[in-house]
Amino acid sequence: MTSTEAVFNQSTPKSATQSDATAARRTGRVPLHLLAVLAAFATLGIAAIAMAAPAAAAPETPLVSAPSNSGPITNLDIHLDARLGGLKFGSIAMQAAFGKESYSANSTIRTEGITDDIFKTVFSLKSEGTRSTRLMQTTKYYSYSASDDDKQKVDMTYGPEGLPLVAAEPAYDNSSRVKATARHLKNSVDPLSAVIVPVAEPSAAACDRTIPVYDGRRRYDFVMSFDSMSPLEQSKGYSGPAVRCNAILRPVAGYKRKTMREMRRDPMPITVWLAPVDGADALVPARIEVATPIGTLVARATRFTVSKANPSHAALNSQ
Repeated sequence: MTSTEAVFNQSTPKSATQSDATAARRTGRVPLHLLAVLAAFATLGIAAIAMAAPAAAAPETPLVSAPSNSGPITNLDIHLDARLGGLKFGSIAMQAAFGKESYSANSTIRTEGITDDIFKTVFSLKSEGTRSTRLMQTTKYYSYSASDDDKQKVDMTYGPEGLPLVAAEPAYDNSSRVKATARHLKNSVDPLSAVIVPVAEPSAAACDRTIPVYDGRRRYDFVMSFDSMSPLEQSKGYSGPAVRCNAILRPVAGYKRKTMREMRRDPMPITVWLAPVDGADALVPARIEVATPIGTLVARATRFTVSKANPSHAALNSQ
């Protein structure tokens, strides 16, 4: 049993956020609803799962290389800070390089503040692929996460038939989980690619889509719908046009049946503000809100930098 699965077998104390953290430090148990919040935050912020133990240092995230097609490259460097109930929760850093027909991206996601007191976690992710009118289609995906007693690597490559080949170290034990079939997995995308929408300008059409996501173990739909045109005005980070989308995570396979029933019965509402990456014909999250049992998790962009480069100079160092 992994540390994450152990947490799902524990009861959920009904107390305030700070009290939860104190109890967790004292008992060594992680409240279920805090784990659920982190899982939603990590998934939306471009990770797949949360690990309930202090994390070891993750290896340096690989460079974001220039897309393989020739032509001008648009680079993106974005950083989001997340708070829950006014308390520091974590951060998301993402760098991406966009070409006319392809893209590459990497991301580092960290817990900070109160969550570090309970289960310090770091994720390193990298993705590359091609563009279509509906999706950024993954060709390669890599993820790494670690804790004192758990380390996990995932390498995933999509073949010409649109099916992923997964190498997980250590190998996943999926015997108690709903099996992901070829029908579920065909033309799915990784969690990092899922948050990049290949639309040039904020619009209702940018929201109205269902994105099939696969992280190498879990397969879920990220179901979005249009809410409103909602420009963002922030003192730092991103200010400008944006479209506000409502969303939920709908489990498809790779979960335990009980978890799937709970997620379908009580999905946590998610709101995403998508902002344009000028010159890339793409939208990315500039603000994220997740409604949780203990308050609203809010992630805001504190850095949103777009630049141009020739292909030979398009690599970005990870943050």
